[in-house]
Amino acid sequence: MRAQWSKRRKKEDLIIPDLYLEKNEEMQNRRDLTFLIQEAAFAEKIPFFHILDCDLLADGKKARSIIFLGIPLYEPLLLMEQSIYGTDGESKCTMAQKKVESYLRNFSDKLEILGYNTVIKLPDILPDDEANRLFEMTKTGFVGKNHRFIVEDYGCRNYIGYILSDAPLMGGDYRYPEYDENLCGGCTLCLDQCPGGALKENGFTKERCENYRENSKNQVEIAAKSIRKCDVCYACCPIGTKTRWQSADSSV
Repeated sequence: MRAQWSKRRKKEDLIIPDLYLEKNEEMQNRRDLTFLIQEAAFAEKIPFFHILDCDLLADGKKARSIIFLGIPLYEPLLLMEQSIYGTDGESKCTMAQKKVESYLRNFSDKLEILGYNTVIKLPDILPDDEANRLFEMTKTGFVGKNHRFIVEDYGCRNYIGYILSDAPLMGGDYRYPEYDENLCGGCTLCLDQCPGGALKENGFTKERCENYRENSKNQVEIAAKSIRKCDVCYACCPIGTKTRWQSADSSV
């Protein structure tokens, strides 16, 4: 799920797994469609990109493929929560969610123009077990003790959304080897520093996390209707050399 923009890619450069090399019209369509989606991601320089082939899963998913698109959180302000007013009233979201949502809608439109159905999924900013389970299936990272998906170079400081589709895409990202080794080891920084007591060795308590984050005493107002909430579990994780920043909680 890392981008490499140093040289132009050609279709012939892809290393395609044997199961997608059958010489028939259906498989050729899968190859062409997948390459089209890949090239769109590369053209827009989307940092995190991966496709999961649901035909290979044994859990009875109705979708045929899942497209993951995401960004690294280079700046903590990408997690700043903003109030947005529309026809449905007030809604709250982060800058990271809006950025990834724009990617997802763009790719959803591309697939729907080609006649495929899509469903966009934007995971919560809080640890999301369902999303984490899917992320781990990509073999591009692992879920750490902070219950966040950790990818190489960027650590847990990322935000990834996904599209469920009946498009018959090939799975994988053939530019890089799998990366799913759990690097947390004996580190307990996120457990020790969680100010709300939501992270423990035996799990994550969402209610405690929400209660701490929603307490105005634990928030930093950046501008009108723009608030930075607790992000200690993001900031304290030492994994990820390309994304490092300080927590919003000055007490940690």
